[in-house]
Amino acid sequence: MSFWEEDAREQTIVISDEVVDLSFRIQCKALSADHGWALSRAVLAHLPWLQEEPYAALHQILVATSGNGWLSPENNSERGEALLYPSRRTRLTLRLPKSRVDEAINTLNGTTLEIEPASITLSHPDTQLLSKLTTLYTRFAIFEADESEEQFLKRIRQQLAARDIYPRKMVCGRKNLLQAGHQTITTQSLMMADLTPSEALQLQQKGLDQGKDFGCGLFLPHKTVENQLQEQE
Repeated sequence: MSFWEEDAREQTIVISDEVVDLSFRIQCKALSADHGWALSRAVLAHLPWLQEEPYAALHQILVATSGNGWLSPENNSERGEALLYPSRRTRLTLRLPKSRVDEAINTLNGTTLEIEPASITLSHPDTQLLSKLTTLYTRFAIFEADESEEQFLKRIRQQLAARDIYPRKMVCGRKNLLQAGHQTITTQSLMMADLTPSEALQLQQKGLDQGKDFGCGLFLPHKTVENQLQEQE
């Protein structure tokens, strides 16, 4: 399902550091493919404010086999038992307001998180500005029970319109089932294109309303050859 409206708009913006991505190198032998909930509970034990902070989110950990694209390749029937094998380049990333970065570094740097079936040791914190690209995607947007894709897109549009974000192009991708405690939730990958730079920045800073503490509803740049050149400008 998609929503597509042509509109040419020109706008430039300087990416602020009000909200940034804070990443840590990880030492971890193996990680469950469906690790978002367990990871979030481990992080929240150290940063309890993360769940209530409107400009904070936890990225699920991505490795090469888990797919960096918005069309996640996992088979839902196998996802719960599948393992990911992080490399030395794999990072754990938090999206945080600048005012929370030092606290998060002081709390998490050198910490070992116990997540079945493995432990994750965090080190070498680094911060990165958000992207200035205007095509974004989220791998996991929460899909409500008995909701059609048309209803899903309408709900997302209404949610963003309340924040003066008006996406012209939205395309649904793959559905995924995620465990959230004892509950199984349905999620939908979602790409948005032709946002204005200010809309794209706002969307990255705050994401969607649900599930950001366990890796849902936060947006990443969708990098094509064309917009990688744009990002380098």
